[in-house]
Amino acid sequence: MRVVLENIGPIKKADISAGDLTVLVGPQATGKSIFLQLFKFCVDHAGIVRELKKFGFDWKNELESFLPVYFGEGMQAIWNSQSCIGLNGRKFQIETHVKRSGGNGKGPKVFYIPAQRVLIISAGWPLPFTSFDATYPFVVKDFSEKIRRIMDSGLGKGGIPIFPRDGYFKKEIRDALQKSIMREGKLKLDVGLRKRIMLEVAGVSMPIMTWSAGQREFAPLLLGLFWLLPSAKVSKKQGVNWVIVEEPEASLHPLAIRDVFLTIVELLSRNYKVLLSTHSSGIIELVWAINEIVYHPEATADKKRKLLLDLFELKATANTNKLIKDLENKKLVVNYFRPTEAGVVTEDISSLDPGSDKKSVSEWGGLVEFTSKTNEIVAQLWR
Repeated sequence: MRVVLENIGPIKKADISAGDLTVLVGPQATGKSIFLQLFKFCVDHAGIVRELKKFGFDWKNELESFLPVYFGEGMQAIWNSQSCIGLNGRKFQIETHVKRSGGNGKGPKVFYIPAQRVLIISAGWPLPFTSFDATYPFVVKDFSEKIRRIMDSGLGKGGIPIFPRDGYFKKEIRDALQKSIMREGKLKLDVGLRKRIMLEVAGVSMPIMTWSAGQREFAPLLLGLFWLLPSAKVSKKQGVNWVIVEEPEASLHPLAIRDVFLTIVELLSRNYKVLLSTHSSGIIELVWAINEIVYHPEATADKKRKLLLDLFELKATANTNKLIKDLENKKLVVNYFRPTEAGVVTEDISSLDPGSDKKSVSEWGGLVEFTSKTNEIVAQLWR
C-alpha cells in the first residue's frame, strides 16, 4: 500500500510504500503519529465513524470539527486548503469519508497500539472509551476499549496467570520476555473489591504503580498482542491485516527491546503487515542486521539462519526455525521523517548503509548522529 500526505501538520510531503515491516524514524513532532493515524483512517474510516457516533460524538459532518474528535483537541489546525491524501495512486476524499459510516459491519483491518498506552490502565484496570476526555486521540480510546474487553472476557480467571501462559506466543518468545522484562514475575488477575492486574514476584502481589517503568509500558503492549494472537493455534485475528505499534521500546533496556522485537517477528510470521515508529537505534540496528544477513550474496541458507538465530540469542527449534524462515521472506523498509525549512519530507533509507555518502542513510535517520558526533569530538584528543 502506498500513502502520500501533503501539507498536513508539519508534513510537507510524506510518500511511503509499505513493506511487510515498515519502520518510521525521525525527531519528535515530525508527523509520524499523524501519518500512522491517517493510515488507519484511510483503511478503517467507515468503522471509525460508526464507532465515534456510537459513543455520542457529533461533528456535523464537517472535517474541521472531525479532526479534533479523531486526533485530539486542538488538532484541527493540521489541515488547510493545500492538504491532501493519496492512497494507492488516487486521491482519498477525507471530506467525504468523515460523513459516511456503515459498511458491512466487519471489524477493523488495522489494529493500533499507541505510544500513550501506559495511560490506559488506571488503578490496575483498562479504562472504557468514554472515560477519556477530548484531549485524547481516537486510537488511544479505541485501544483501551479493546484491552478492557479482553480483560472483561475472563483473561486470568481461575488463578491462571495472564502472563506467562501457554498458547500465547511461541514458548521461546515467552521465555525471552519473561527473563528480560518480567524478571520471573507473573501478571495475574486480582479479584477483590475491584478487579485489577497485579504483578506477582516470589509470591508477593504488587500493584501497577510499584512496577518498573518498562513493565508498566510493556503490560498494555502485551495485552494488545494477546488480542492479535488469541492462541498459538490461530494464525491471526480474522479480518485484521495491519498492525501499527508506536514506540515499542518505551522505557525498556536494549536486551528487552530485542525481545519485544521478537513479538514483531511473530506478527510477521503470522502474515500481519506491521508499521512501527521508533526512536530506538537498537530497533534499526536489528533491521539493518536482518537485511544484511538475508541479502548477503555469498552466505549459505544454513549460515544465514544460524546468524539470525544468534542475533536474537535463540536456540534452533521447530518454532524458532519457522520464525526465521518466515522472516527471510519479508520485506523490511525504513522511512525517515526529515525536517527541512519547507516542512517535513520522507526519505526511504532502507539500505541503512553506514558507509553511505548520504548522512540520512549513514546516520540512520539521525538515530546515531549524536554517537557519531561524540566519537569525532573524543577522537580529536589523539590528533
